[in-house]
Amino acid sequence: MSKLIANRYEVIKTIGHGGMADVYLALDTILNREVAIKVLKADMSSDPISLERFNREANASTKISHPNIVDIYDVGEDDNQHYIVMEYVKGFTLKQLIQRRGAIPPREAVWMTKQLAGALMEAHKNGLIHRDIKSQNVLIKDDGTIKLADFGIAMLNNSMQLTSKDSVLGSVHYLAPELAKGGAASMQSDIYSLGIVFYELLTGDVPFKADTPVQIALMHIKNQIPDVRKFNPQISQSIVNVLAKATAKETKDRYENIALMIKDLNICLDEIKGNVKPLEQKVNTKKVNKTSDYNISADAKKDGKFINGVHKGFSTLLIVSISLISVIAIVIMLLLSGAFSGNNSKNIKVPEIEGLRFASALDALDAAGIEVDYPVEHVLTDDILEGIVVEVVPNPGSDLAKGTKVKLTVSDGLYSIMPDYVGKNIEDVQAIFAATNITVKINAIEDDNKQSGTIVSQSGILAGDKYDPSLTNKIVFKVSYPSTMNIPAELLGSKLDSAIELLEDQGFNVESKLIDKDELSDSDLNRYKAGTVCKVEPEEGSLYVKSDDSVVTLYYYDD
Repeated sequence: MSKLIANRYEVIKTIGHGGMADVYLALDTILNREVAIKVLKADMSSDPISLERFNREANASTKISHPNIVDIYDVGEDDNQHYIVMEYVKGFTLKQLIQRRGAIPPREAVWMTKQLAGALMEAHKNGLIHRDIKSQNVLIKDDGTIKLADFGIAMLNNSMQLTSKDSVLGSVHYLAPELAKGGAASMQSDIYSLGIVFYELLTGDVPFKADTPVQIALMHIKNQIPDVRKFNPQISQSIVNVLAKATAKETKDRYENIALMIKDLNICLDEIKGNVKPLEQKVNTKKVNKTSDYNISADAKKDGKFINGVHKGFSTLLIVSISLISVIAIVIMLLLSGAFSGNNSKNIKVPEIEGLRFASALDALDAAGIEVDYPVEHVLTDDILEGIVVEVVPNPGSDLAKGTKVKLTVSDGLYSIMPDYVGKNIEDVQAIFAATNITVKINAIEDDNKQSGTIVSQSGILAGDKYDPSLTNKIVFKVSYPSTMNIPAELLGSKLDSAIELLEDQGFNVESKLIDKDELSDSDLNRYKAGTVCKVEPEEGSLYVKSDDSVVTLYYYDD
């Protein structure tokens, strides 16, 4: 393709491929910023359906703006290349995060789901149904911000359907039951898909898996979502209730709109709400092998598009998939049994994967036929970069019985070492921590022997302590400030020598200044005699901060 699109966007490299379009990292030569540019494949440009879908994504995405939705900068056509220019998100997908970390702690999972729900509410407010909510379409920036992406099969309410009534778009692992039955997409089907993402965050995996897409779709129709508390008993019942309501089989039992789900997400972490009663689950007891259970139209039945309640396309896919899977399974069994290699060992050796990046380690384990015991543990280390495998249990080289899983520990990056800030100025140190997760607390102490603002001691995180820079920490400094006093009120009118002696006895720095009597008003001349204090700076009763630079000045005049 052209290295320069629209005489503005300079293509740097390919960063993604899809069924309809390719995505490139490019440089906006006018604004001098990196962008992602999605270009419709050349063979799709002549397909009116594909072209309409691509244009819909462009038009739909430009209608909405939200901190948790990937920004769209520009759309257009150049030399028969249809393109969308969007925000380039440096980071990774939510699916990759879950694969790396396993189950996400409930509080963090709720926080992520709330961000996605906010993005979805903005889309729904503008009449836009996403239709493809899944963890692969969620991007995570380096700062942790969640970004919903890929409105490629989104549609506006009441817009023309681009597929036949019984065609299903979107990922089957996140598919709402009504869509699996051939029903129309709605805002509530988006809510269901978001609920599945929420489940995936809490458990580290999608709820339903099977050999074929048809089987997974049927599980969404008839099977209840597994209980997340069996996976993690620490998950509160209020979180379980949010998940259950979002993934209800019937739309009448599901959240009516995303705002109601957000409302529950906002309170589900409250301890008071933690022990609420379980939400009553309504189980679909109907058999799902009857045509009538799929809400199939009479016209579709007449056309003979369904066999025993399943669309012919699904039936064909099922037959082909089962045949293919059977062949693959036989080959794998023969390989593992050593029929091809003469290797009759029942054990598998754990490969040498310590020191490899996590993705490479997974590839090596997969090639050896070894599964990972999730969740993967993540630790901070002294000298190993983020994403590197630091420990494998059992150890590499160990013999494993087939079916045994290995436990992995992966580096979350390096510890930070806290410096010693004793003796430093507190304002300089506060500036250092301003852009970090460190909260600085100051305890002032009176110390006339040290310069004002000097750190006297450090606690919370001591010098030399290791700490996780990604977490919120608190450091406490005791800071020296000079003692304070109030300037006495009986100085005016007293003899100069007596006033100086009084102040010096109390620890004040004192100086005296002779002034011309012409500078005084008649009332001051009548009130104060020559050789007495007629003016004090700072004024009597003022706060005096004790330091070498602080001085009380006494003014007097002579005859």
